[in-house]
Amino acid sequence: MSKNGHEARLSAPHNCDGRRRGPGRPPEMEECERRERILDAACMALQQCGYHAASMDRVAQLSGMSKRTLYQMFESKQDLFHTLVSSRLFNVTPDKCHHMDDPAQELTELLLNLGSVILRPDRISLIRALITESQESEDIRRILTTLRAGGKDNILTTWLDRYVHHKQYAVNDISMYSNMLFGMTIGDLMLQSLACASETLWVEQNMRPRFQRAVHIFLAGFAQGCNCC
Repeated sequence: MSKNGHEARLSAPHNCDGRRRGPGRPPEMEECERRERILDAACMALQQCGYHAASMDRVAQLSGMSKRTLYQMFESKQDLFHTLVSSRLFNVTPDKCHHMDDPAQELTELLLNLGSVILRPDRISLIRALITESQESEDIRRILTTLRAGGKDNILTTWLDRYVHHKQYAVNDISMYSNMLFGMTIGDLMLQSLACASETLWVEQNMRPRFQRAVHIFLAGFAQGCNCC
């Protein structure tokens, strides 16, 4: 995303309480508004300066907040950028995935929700900046490795873990299967976006049948592999 695009985001924080302040209430930002403004500034600093030059001073300057405020909300620069990557790329709350009546449809919806976030042009721009910096920054490599490893914050791993328990399968490494599923669906499109810088790859009506086929193939192979164990 362009610099101006990020500046527009800085002026319109999201995911915060939309209640209006009373006429006599001082114009203080809510905590979530401050948090989103800082994350927007960190994203801008990363793409403008690179990770090493994206100091907390620079983030404070871009966000219009004091460095003290940054450290009140984030323990360190690494914590700030770990939160940035996690919240902007992997923090997706699915609309469904509450029942196991139709796991294929459930998983398809989850992938569509996740894809609609990760494959946005501004997210692809963030991923491109992270890949560039990963060659030079151990912090960025550690952040990306931690996120890829799965765990409770990985939405696909969480879903597969529930599915395995529901089916009573014996699976030793759920995160491996999670990475496989991601690769054959969103990961493939993400690589195409990164390679050609296209903003038109993500169209839900085109992706839904593609993801549906991929999910059916994955679940059938997953069941066969578990039954052979």
